[in-house]
Amino acid sequence: MLSAVRNLIPGDVSSAMELSVAANWNQTSEDWCRIIKLSPEGCRCIEDDGKVVATATLLPYGTRLAWIGMVLTQPDYRRQGLARLLMEDAIAAAEHGGIHTLKLDATDEGRPLYEDLGFVVETRIERWGRDSGAPTPMKIDVDLQRDLSNELFALDAEAFGASRRRLLESLSNAGRRNVTSNGYVFSRSGREAQYLGPCVASSETEAKQLIAAHLGEAANVRGRWYWDLLPANTEAVQCAESFGFTRRRELWRMRRGTMMENNDAMVYAIAGFELG
Repeated sequence: MLSAVRNLIPGDVSSAMELSVAANWNQTSEDWCRIIKLSPEGCRCIEDDGKVVATATLLPYGTRLAWIGMVLTQPDYRRQGLARLLMEDAIAAAEHGGIHTLKLDATDEGRPLYEDLGFVVETRIERWGRDSGAPTPMKIDVDLQRDLSNELFALDAEAFGASRRRLLESLSNAGRRNVTSNGYVFSRSGREAQYLGPCVASSETEAKQLIAAHLGEAANVRGRWYWDLLPANTEAVQCAESFGFTRRRELWRMRRGTMMENNDAMVYAIAGFELG
């Protein structure tokens, strides 16, 4: 019997992973655990006989913005209104928390539901990929530091539109990172491919140096790579092309609530469809 909406807990991760695997998504169990830790009250699910069959996550960045992600339904339970129920739950929680703006990255399949719930398209977002065996940039020498400074957290907040310090601190410990005084790039392991992102930089030159150093250091990491970017930032597209990545799929960045001030021209790779 279907349960009421409840909080997703760490003990549900293996069941939640079955949903993301069925959807052919790249997230790992570590990704699920991370978002539950960052937003324990915002990760919600519906279960049937003790097994999670639908999920949605709400990750607040203060009260300025919250990100909705991991909207998943087990195939046998689709078209029963579970995604709508979880979305309405997330919207209500955001309104109760005084959050001004909600955002998400929608597939073509999910877009009609989100539009029906008051979301509007802001821009396109694209997944780019590079297959195993593609040439890897030579490692280059740049003046790298290993810790994120307060100045870089401020730079990221300017680019993203809200502070996401806790997320960046978590991601910086989850994989690899390269950092300069004017930008940073992270990567982490995924279920299907290594994931490049987030990357925020003050210029295309800075971003290229960071990513070249990052990929060069990862020359011994075999397999595919994913890189999610905003194609409106043509410099990010040029960077991806220069490193042998090609366009793989298109999604839609959508907003509900007030328009935010941010600077997509500084965003060379997002943190993930579920994170922003």
